[in-house]
Amino acid sequence: MKRYLIFVILISIVLFSGCSGIEDVQLKKIKDVSYQELKGSMLKLSITATVYNPNFFNIKMKKANMDLILNDKVIGTVSQVEQIEIIGRKEKDYKILVSIEMKDFLSNLMSMYRVLMNERNQLSLSGSVQVRYLLFSKTFQVERISFE
Repeated sequence: MKRYLIFVILISIVLFSGCSGIEDVQLKKIKDVSYQELKGSMLKLSITATVYNPNFFNIKMKKANMDLILNDKVIGTVSQVEQIEIIGRKEKDYKILVSIEMKDFLSNLMSMYRVLMNERNQLSLSGSVQVRYLLFSKTFQVERISFE
């Protein structure tokens, strides 16, 4: 029984010390945006983003909370709708379904329409993303990533 307890303690120490160093996932760029749905002041979009996971293991992107910025003005709050799994040690494009709660809905809706049609270079995101691996989670900041 004592050996079993020592074994469990050693395994726990290795697991907790090894996983506590989750490196920040890097959102490199946003390549594409497509319209999904509009309900009230909530706009759903599908965003294709290039993401690099520097960790040796796959992680799940659980939650994203960001400001949507157009011409240096926050026009809405972006939230991730469903979690995605990000492959370890690989840079890859992922489709991320997001919902946007628009501020000053009517005027910003016209701005979003123009952006979705052709003016994406004026649009950017800034905020935080939460990732998870097994029992461990980490939140990191995203500094003003622009759309291509």
